[in-house]
Amino acid sequence: MAAWAFVDAFSAYRGKPGIYADGKMVNRFGFISTPEIAVSKPKNTVRVVFLGGSSTAGTGWNLKDEDTWPWKTIQLIKNNMTINFDFINGALGGYTSFESYGRLWSRLRHFSPDIVVVNHGWNEMYYFNSVDSIANWRTFGDGFWKFDRTGNAIAIYPPNFTDPLIRWSQLLTVFRLSNTKPNMGEIGPSLKEPLKSDFNREGLEIWRTNLKLIRDTCQTIGAKLFVLKQATLITPDLPMKERRRCRYDFHGFDHNAHLDAFQRIYKIIDEEVPQNAIIDTTILSGRPDYFFDHIHPNSMGTREIALIVSEKLMNYLRASKEGES
Repeated sequence: MAAWAFVDAFSAYRGKPGIYADGKMVNRFGFISTPEIAVSKPKNTVRVVFLGGSSTAGTGWNLKDEDTWPWKTIQLIKNNMTINFDFINGALGGYTSFESYGRLWSRLRHFSPDIVVVNHGWNEMYYFNSVDSIANWRTFGDGFWKFDRTGNAIAIYPPNFTDPLIRWSQLLTVFRLSNTKPNMGEIGPSLKEPLKSDFNREGLEIWRTNLKLIRDTCQTIGAKLFVLKQATLITPDLPMKERRRCRYDFHGFDHNAHLDAFQRIYKIIDEEVPQNAIIDTTILSGRPDYFFDHIHPNSMGTREIALIVSEKLMNYLRASKEGES
């Protein structure tokens, strides 16, 4: 991560401007898979901001900029409406609602967004393991947050049967890692303990509070908020062969605990967000052809997400235009 991100005072970290592998770009303001954009919004332009983690940023499994679902969403709207649009992908791999809220009020509000689209769920489960340390979220005992300190920022590589044989050799280890695609951009511990069948319910209130803060900030800055119910491969009837693709160990919870957590996360969205502002993408859940793994959509999946999101946004814009008339 240190190769493509800076430490940020308000959102833990932000993208480092540049062009990276697999057609990924970070613009001069640190926004991933986002065309260059001016702070001042052009006249008669609708500006959309997307917030989320790696499934929104198109990392985890890197997607080309134009294959991310925010990019596809705006393209679909442009193809179907005669309104000027631009957008910012404010997501980054590993972001929770904590980082997204920090980025919204500290950076993104200065870009005067008209619409904010939030897509969180999977990374919120960090809270269910970190309730006791939430007041010192992602910092060390000395108060600093760095990429190069053990415990916070790691690249997740799929296990390999050769690992025990080569771990003594730095040269062989470097060769193995250089020829293996990591799970890019995720932040968190690599857990090796037995999977837990339950989680700390107090974490749900952290998610609720962050969602309310995002909601109220959007109201303050005059932006219309939409919240996705995040699609996931993890569903009750998921075949065992597909469950092997799911990173249950990332949070340390088993299959049923993940199911329960997502349902409770969705319930809080229903309770805190108006129904007309909810975008339900869970119709795509449990579809292996739409996912690389447990949460990251492939290009087919991003197309389907973009179709759902663009339809909701276009309906809102058309209704707003009719209301003005």
